Amino acid sequence: MGALYSSCMFLGVNNASSVQPVVSIERTVFYREKAAGMYSPLSYAVAQVTVTAEEITASFGRRVGE
Repeated sequence: MGALYSSCMFLGVNNASSVQPVVSIERTVFYREKAAGMYSPLSYAVAQVTVTAEEITASFGRRVGE
């Protein structure tokens, strides 16, 4: 049971640390474009969810086809 917990924690921390730089860059871009009045926060959130959903769907479809 401890090995399962340790492996899950390791994978979670590893994935989280690999995502941090991406989130940091996206946050900077969001703040800059929000200050310029390019779009509302809601439209940005909807776009992010749409893009992420498409990436997940494409990744899942690619794995199923193998």
